[in-house]
Amino acid sequence: MNVIAPPPVLDPQGGAAAFAEDLPRVLQLLDASRVEDLGWLRLNSLTLLVPMSGQRGEVPEEYLLKLGFQAYRRWPPSAQFVNPETLAFDPEQDSRWLPRLTSNECQTHLRYPHPSGGTIQLVCCSATLEFYDVGHNVEEEHLWSGKSTFYSTIVAIQRAFSESYQGSFGA
Repeated sequence: MNVIAPPPVLDPQGGAAAFAEDLPRVLQLLDASRVEDLGWLRLNSLTLLVPMSGQRGEVPEEYLLKLGFQAYRRWPPSAQFVNPETLAFDPEQDSRWLPRLTSNECQTHLRYPHPSGGTIQLVCCSATLEFYDVGHNVEEEHLWSGKSTFYSTIVAIQRAFSESYQGSFGA
């Protein structure tokens, strides 16, 4: 049955604490002692940068995923692909930094209508905060339960890269 989850509620302090609690568990799962061992970068208590890549030809195309933990663990982390130089995203100038993902589990949108007006970049996946923020319909079994860790978000997006990567929006 399709449902619409209530809109997320931000809790930066709780999100930072939950992220700090889950990070060592994820590192242990991945047999790493530090985020840098995985090529990740923890910018601050609420932000993690995760390099990702897509393969269309012989040369992999590199992207940078920015995860935010402002509403984490009750809600999944926010997810946005960013320009690696600015760590921000402007759809007019940075479309080449947004991969086209078209899997059933995860799709990307350069400009998706936001209920409060305007548009946002959307990593359309039930393991991202923005999915709920835009009021997306979701099958009940795919709802974020708060029992998963942020690694579920990373895995879902990585899976979409391997199943349905179509290049970048700027190509």
